[in-house]
Amino acid sequence: MDTATYTITRNAGMDVCIVRGLLDSPSIVQYADRIADGLRAYRPHIHVSEFRPPSPSGLPLGRIGRGAAAQVIRHGWYPKHVKRVDADVAHITDHVHAYLLRRLPARRTVVTCHDLTTFVYPENITETSLFPALTRSVFKRSLNALHHAACVVAVSENTKRDILAYSRCTPDQVRVIYHGIDHDFTDSADSLRVSDFRRRHAREGARLLLHVGLNTPYKNVETVLRVVHMLNTQTGAQVRLVKVGQDFTPAQAKLIHDLQLAEKVVHLGRLDRAELVAAYQSCDALLFPSIYEGFGWPPLEAMACGLPVVASTAPALSEILGDAAILREARDVGGLAASIHSLFSNENTRRDFISKGLKRARSFSWQRSISQLVQVYEEVAKLAPAHL
Repeated sequence: MDTATYTITRNAGMDVCIVRGLLDSPSIVQYADRIADGLRAYRPHIHVSEFRPPSPSGLPLGRIGRGAAAQVIRHGWYPKHVKRVDADVAHITDHVHAYLLRRLPARRTVVTCHDLTTFVYPENITETSLFPALTRSVFKRSLNALHHAACVVAVSENTKRDILAYSRCTPDQVRVIYHGIDHDFTDSADSLRVSDFRRRHAREGARLLLHVGLNTPYKNVETVLRVVHMLNTQTGAQVRLVKVGQDFTPAQAKLIHDLQLAEKVVHLGRLDRAELVAAYQSCDALLFPSIYEGFGWPPLEAMACGLPVVASTAPALSEILGDAAILREARDVGGLAASIHSLFSNENTRRDFISKGLKRARSFSWQRSISQLVQVYEEVAKLAPAHL
């Protein structure tokens, strides 16, 4: 018989259950990991438990992805098992599971909302889902349940504004708690890793421009490719794009061919933590022109590694990055290219943004995030009845 993954650490004090999903993205997994690990490290008086439903027997979850089929599995399978959660406070770590508020005692449940891409930038679903109407409807089901939570944690002020615009949540119900930055990204550069990375990828002394992320429409990969083309054809610079994350879509691959960028692009796929840190420490700049973000981890990670950043003026990125990055309109190819070129050609500009970035990244700490979350948990536990 299937049993849920339900790991409990018993000490003395409040019980908090971290509610995970079966098909969470790497960034959501990372968030849940940091919360669970941080509670154990910084608040040992809290009982930490983690709930994940059992895998549906015989289903190849690794090949399902995050489209309509994934949502049907979530909504049809997960609620049957979540009632096993027994804690003072439950924390649903991804708002796509907010529909579980109908099965959990909502007055003792906290939900983290990372972004509302589906509603703010609906083209993302239209262009990536085989069944966009179905995908939107299941996301809408979670959004409609969100206001039942005792508290909704937004990862940025911009995400809070989106929550208030698209859901029935009230302002005093939503708390902004920023992500932290992992210590790995603040470690000193490994000179051997860096020299090996550049030997393999910086052919003939080329500058390395990094992009980290998905290939979905709101990540604006087409603009990244056009910027690389402009840098190589109009500035005299030799620039190679290092792409970390999902492979290019057929349309993006065609654009690479049309712009004759095959020799100017290297795709590294998904990297483990050490490899990702090496990429940040080895490249010359990060380009992150997203049309929409809820928070935006890669630019902060890059800054923590001493890599200067050019990003879009998407509201969340402007909020998180401040004046520590060069910000341009997401589709302004010329402006983005000029900003990258200024980092490559002006050492004073480069050093200035490296310094600003390092300082900005240090202001985001998991210890602070955990402290703020614990305050939320304590408020929820105090106001609600005695147990789930």
